[in-house]
Amino acid sequence: MFRMIEKTSVYVFLMLAFVLSIFIGSSSAVPAAVSTSEISIEVHAHAMPNHGWVPLTVYYSAFGSISSAGAIVLYEWDLDANGNYDYSVTQPGGYAQYTYSKPGIYKIGLRVTDESGNTAADSLQIELKHPTASSVDYWTVFDDTQVRKVTFEVTRENWDWMWSDIEAKHTIPANAVIFGQRLSDVGLRMRGQFSLRESGDKKPWKVDTDYYIDGQEYKNLKQLLFVNSISDPSLLQEKLAYEMMQFAGLPASFTCYVELWFDITDDGMPPEFWGIYTMIERVDRKFLANRFGQDTKDGNLYKASHAQRGPMDLVYYGESIDDFPTQNGQFAYGKMTNEEEGDYSDIVNLTRAIDGQVYATPESFADALEGVFNVDGFLRYMAVVDATMNWDTYPYTGNNYYLFHNPVTDIFEWIPWDLSWGGNPNYSVFEALEPGITDRTPLHTRVFQVPAYRLRYAAYLDLLMRHFFNPQIIESKAKSYHEMIYPLLTQDGGDKMFYGERSQYKAEDVNSRWKALIEIVRDRQQFLEEAIFDYQNVPEWNNQSRSAIDPDSERELLPEE
Repeated sequence: MFRMIEKTSVYVFLMLAFVLSIFIGSSSAVPAAVSTSEISIEVHAHAMPNHGWVPLTVYYSAFGSISSAGAIVLYEWDLDANGNYDYSVTQPGGYAQYTYSKPGIYKIGLRVTDESGNTAADSLQIELKHPTASSVDYWTVFDDTQVRKVTFEVTRENWDWMWSDIEAKHTIPANAVIFGQRLSDVGLRMRGQFSLRESGDKKPWKVDTDYYIDGQEYKNLKQLLFVNSISDPSLLQEKLAYEMMQFAGLPASFTCYVELWFDITDDGMPPEFWGIYTMIERVDRKFLANRFGQDTKDGNLYKASHAQRGPMDLVYYGESIDDFPTQNGQFAYGKMTNEEEGDYSDIVNLTRAIDGQVYATPESFADALEGVFNVDGFLRYMAVVDATMNWDTYPYTGNNYYLFHNPVTDIFEWIPWDLSWGGNPNYSVFEALEPGITDRTPLHTRVFQVPAYRLRYAAYLDLLMRHFFNPQIIESKAKSYHEMIYPLLTQDGGDKMFYGERSQYKAEDVNSRWKALIEIVRDRQQFLEEAIFDYQNVPEWNNQSRSAIDPDSERELLPEE
């Protein structure tokens, strides 16, 4: 969000009226073009989160607001959208917060004044819903104030068959007792890729409630996913990452902790404790309807899964999906809805806007991109990804995210998925590290060549560090969850991640890792506080498009297997 005001002694009122007539909304990147003069003010209003369910506290900043006539000395906010600037801040950055209890669309205003008396204004929009607007009572189903019990009842024959070939992911019938509610004949199977192969006995699981009984659901959900937190003996990182995505304003899944038990019904033995899992909401039509509206649920949903189909790199390969690389006989853009339809024209259009056209300036690229893609959501996503040092995602592997083509707005939305943390506190921002599976990631490259996007991304990192990603808040959240789950890990022989013949870690690792997480956040925050001010060092605009590259130069990236 950006507004520029320039003033001369002769035309001050004329120019002020002209500039105030130009409003660039929360998703716009390009500043209003005004002739050069003696004084200019840039004012930027930012909010985190900008979407959510009430009651919700929203945090605001004026990060990046400056004046050529001297320091900004006053920030005035209209936080309740009543048309009055009734909240004043004099500290640098103009930080503010407000808790909303009523749903609605709020237009929030910011006005700044510099030490010479010059003023300028900006505005942004936040959208808040009432929990009853959702078809799922997330706050009951995913109650994360406690660890609740889930038990699966299976026969020995079906259990052994499922374990005979884990890569096959056989589905077996099971009875499920979920938080005290019994469901008969659900479909139970293993899930995942790396988390499946490298996890010893503590496999990740997927439950289809209607696999054998048509229409059967649990609390209006057809699928439940149980994540085993491989590579994270603290069992905290993925849950905290999903919460961070929600805080940033992303349409992220709800999560909670469960204790998982298996009962082999015909072996004469009592149920066996398998471990503490994170239950994660599946991204499906119901998820889409609850985030974007009932009229959107039939839009195209694409999932990035490089292990199955190759990376979704968002490179433009041609005007037909048949021009795009494949892996295992599948396009990288895996359809999760409308699979029977062979129309991929929306993805082709998106990649063409990102990578298939020549743009003379960053601003012309931004204008074109915002016609097909929610750039603001991507910037918020990258703020969390870079804060948590997550390498297994778009800029590096083309993995672990969804793209949703909203049929109402005709805009693609970015949805986070399968969130992990890294450990290098000097993990770069703005510029991607050396690519991993991907050779090029043009969305990331071009977005961070747009000055306004770099500034907004830095502002989101700043808000994230102030109100979530810092040692104090992470320690409070991590300690609370640790104290919930730790006493349960040793019951009935212990969590399979830490106990048994194929355990991956020692029990004491749970204590040491959650404490080490705080130090990782501390070191990362120190790096980020310096790095975010690099937003002013914009690289030279590269107006080369994919069509200008050798059309066969990247066809070997994803060989068909």
